[in-house]
Amino acid sequence: MASFFIPLTGLNADSTALNTIANDLSNMNTTAYKGQTANFSDLFYQQVGSSGSGNEIQVGEGVQVAANETNFAQGSYDTSGTTSSDVALNGSGFFVVSNGSGNLYTRAGDFTQDSSGNLITSDGMTVMGYPAVNGTVNTDSSLTAINIPLSGQVQQPEATTTFSMTANLDSASPTGTTFPAPITLFDSLGVSYQATVNYTKTGTNTWSYDITVPDTVTAAPTSNAAATTMTVPASTPTATTMAIAAEAQMAVPATWTANLTSSSSVDTTANTTTFMAGGGLSIVGANVSTSGKVVQDALASDNASGSLTFNSSGNLVSPAADITGITFSGLSDGAANLNMTWNILGANGASTISQEDSASGLSAAPANGYAAGVYQGFTIGSDGTVTATYSNGQSQAVGQLALANVTNMQGLSLQGNGNYATTQASGTALIGVSGTDGLGTIEDSSLEESNVNISAEFSDLIIAQRAFEANAKSITTFDTVTQDTINMVH
Repeated sequence: MASFFIPLTGLNADSTALNTIANDLSNMNTTAYKGQTANFSDLFYQQVGSSGSGNEIQVGEGVQVAANETNFAQGSYDTSGTTSSDVALNGSGFFVVSNGSGNLYTRAGDFTQDSSGNLITSDGMTVMGYPAVNGTVNTDSSLTAINIPLSGQVQQPEATTTFSMTANLDSASPTGTTFPAPITLFDSLGVSYQATVNYTKTGTNTWSYDITVPDTVTAAPTSNAAATTMTVPASTPTATTMAIAAEAQMAVPATWTANLTSSSSVDTTANTTTFMAGGGLSIVGANVSTSGKVVQDALASDNASGSLTFNSSGNLVSPAADITGITFSGLSDGAANLNMTWNILGANGASTISQEDSASGLSAAPANGYAAGVYQGFTIGSDGTVTATYSNGQSQAVGQLALANVTNMQGLSLQGNGNYATTQASGTALIGVSGTDGLGTIEDSSLEESNVNISAEFSDLIIAQRAFEANAKSITTFDTVTQDTINMVH
């Protein structure tokens, strides 16, 4: 009978509403959960007659759930107990994740790393983004897994290829005055060198420069039976005295002179000098004296020295371009030759070296290159760029999180675990990056909370409960009426 069917549709619809509310309340603490509302609509109508004026007399046949609408409003942020791998979206969009066979979309940014260093969701899906090569993100590339270095992973060193100096040379300095300006350089193995650019005044408005790169060879402690061999360059620098902390053997070029203490011995046939710990060696060829080490100069190319000419206003006029081809070879650690460019001109084309009536001074000496470094951690910027940091002070982009949006978010299919899949109703996902094409921005070390409003849910719960009870009462009423009708027959 229709009398029973109509309230039965109401019970079904109210049951769906109660289930929806219960699901919302149970997910109040679920990261980035979006609350839902069951929307009802009436069913078809049956015409049972017409009025005297011709108006149709129609009786409705019940109710149905027209839609379970998701509230995609922004949730609050939770920053307590979060890590650098936790991110939240501020604005519209979804993170792109992969289950291995296709992409899904989520607002839940409680990410972590797997054993391979890939960024993954709490349910093990791979977080997708744009790859980075040598620290540069390529957003024209296909999406790939965001891979982050693992604990203890080493960043390879990078040799210095360019350096610059912001300095002033005192125009009042007497001819012959030298001003040393230090700068730190790195070779291809990551060894650092305290190089020096020595500026010497040669005349009015003219200076010479000479770049030196001291190189260190370590004499390792040995027994008397096995000496450590240290090879020094064939050029002949200034004389000095070296104090040796361990037995060592040095190849001495024929052009050098050596004066030995009583604690040292000479093998003249091999043209080498062998000396014991504590012995002293006075020799032409070493620039610095240090205990247990021989300090020498790397061999420099001609471009490591030259002249600077200034005009009457103190501006550099020669050289008029950056100095290229500065090369140092013969590094003791076996690294590749240093091959550098001195960027003597700034970004605006003006020289970074000036000559004014002020004390000579160096305000900055930036250079690229760095030593090897151990991975320390990572951060995710507001644009989604994932940046790894290392113990050598360097940071490098390893990827950029991709974001997605769809034309009709209500058409998305809920997959559980906070994931959504596109459907024909939602339309194809449009992929981009944070802050572009209407996509939101990313908050690092934050998580988006559920947007469920407990007060509203309790109010809806009471309404749904009353509606369910009313429909149940209708059924019992129709049952009583039916029983009375049957009793009349009997």
